[in-house]
Amino acid sequence: MQAPADVINILQRACYDCHSNVTNLRWYDKIAPVSWFVNAHVKEARQRFNFSTWDTLSAADQQGRFWEIVNMAIAGKMPLTSYTTVHPQANLSVQDIEVLQEYAREMSPAKYQDTSVINQAEKEFHDFQQGNSNNRVPVAANGVAYVPDYQNWQIISTTNRFDNHSIRILYGNDIAVKAIRDNHTHPFPEGSTVVKAVWNSIESENGDIVPGSLNSIQIMTKNSTQFPDSKGWGFAKFNGIQLVPYGHTPLFNSTCYNCHKIADNNDYIFNLPLQNEAGVRPMFDAGNLKVITTFANRKQKTMSVLYGNEAARKSAMGGYQTHVAGEIFELVTFKQEDNTHWYGSYINGAVQSIENLTATGTDAKSLIYRLVQGKAPLNTHGQPMTGDERIIDILAHRPSVFP
Repeated sequence: MQAPADVINILQRACYDCHSNVTNLRWYDKIAPVSWFVNAHVKEARQRFNFSTWDTLSAADQQGRFWEIVNMAIAGKMPLTSYTTVHPQANLSVQDIEVLQEYAREMSPAKYQDTSVINQAEKEFHDFQQGNSNNRVPVAANGVAYVPDYQNWQIISTTNRFDNHSIRILYGNDIAVKAIRDNHTHPFPEGSTVVKAVWNSIESENGDIVPGSLNSIQIMTKNSTQFPDSKGWGFAKFNGIQLVPYGHTPLFNSTCYNCHKIADNNDYIFNLPLQNEAGVRPMFDAGNLKVITTFANRKQKTMSVLYGNEAARKSAMGGYQTHVAGEIFELVTFKQEDNTHWYGSYINGAVQSIENLTATGTDAKSLIYRLVQGKAPLNTHGQPMTGDERIIDILAHRPSVFP
C-alpha cells in the first residue's frame, strides 16, 4: 500500500497481522486452541481486504475500503477487542484515528462542477426526458430482485456522502415504515425492505450539492430463511441507469453485510431517521406527492426534497416551460446532521421549512407561493426571499433521473 509513513505505521501496528500476507504470529498465537481462532480470523480478514494486494484494487475501491476502515475504527469495531487484549500495542488512540480520517479526506477531495459527471448527467437526463427508461426487472446473484414500484413508497431519509460524492434517498415498504414508526427496529420484522436511490453528486463552491447521473439502486430485504448468515438481510445493488447487478455469485452478500456491521445497533441499516427527544424517528409524509429531486447545501447545512403531483412532475420534465392548473410542488428543507454510523455522511434532521407552489393557470405567472412552515430562506443581501424569488429558486432544480 502506498500512503504517508504515519498512516502506514498505524496500519502495520493495528491491522497488518490479520489484513495482510505479513502476519507476525507470536508464540502464543501458534498453540491450539488459540491457533484455530487466529487462523479463522486471519482468513476472514484477508477476504475482506488485504493490504498486501491493495495496489490491485481500483482507485474507487481503495477509497471505499479505506473509508470503511476509518469508520470501523471510529465505531470501535476494529481492531477486535479480543486481539488488542493480547496485543495492546494495536490499540488506536484518538490521534491515530485523526490521522486516518485526514488521509481518508485527502483521498476524496471536493470536485467542484466536475465536467465528466455533468456531461454524463446531461446525457442521462435527455434520455430520461425522451422516456427511454429501463423496463427490466433484474435479479441479483443471491435472488434479490429490483423493485420497480419503490418510488411510491414512503421516504425514510435523505443523505449525502462527501467521501464518495453521492446524494441519496432511502425508501421503505409498508412493513419497514411501520416498524420505524412503532420503534420496532431491533430487529426489523420479516418482509421489511428498503430501497436506496443513489446519484453521483455535482457540487459547487457555494456549497450546493445536486444529483447528477444515477449511480445505483441498492436494496436490503429481510428474509431470515433465505439469508441466515447475514442476520436475515439480503442485499442487492444495481449499477447505473442500466441496473447492472453487482456481484457475480451470491457471495457478494457477505461483502455487503460485513460493511453494514458498523450499524448493528440499527439492525444493519445506516440511514434510519434520527430519534427526537421523545425517542421517535420522524419521517416526513408527503401524501400522494412523489419525489422530483433532492439536493443539499453543505455551507448552509441543509438538505431538501422537492415533491410534486403528477402534473408538477410532468412540468418539471419539460423544464418548467409550461404549466397546467392544479400543479402542486412542495419543497421540504431539513437541518443537516452528522450520520453517526458513517463518518463522511450526512443525514436529514428536523424539518426547517415547508414551501408550496400551486399553479392556477398555464404560465409561470399563475404560480402561487405559500410558506407552510418555518422561515423563508435569505437572499444574497441577507433578507428573507420574496415569493417570486422563491418560485424562481425552487423551479431551478432539474428532476433527478430514475430508472
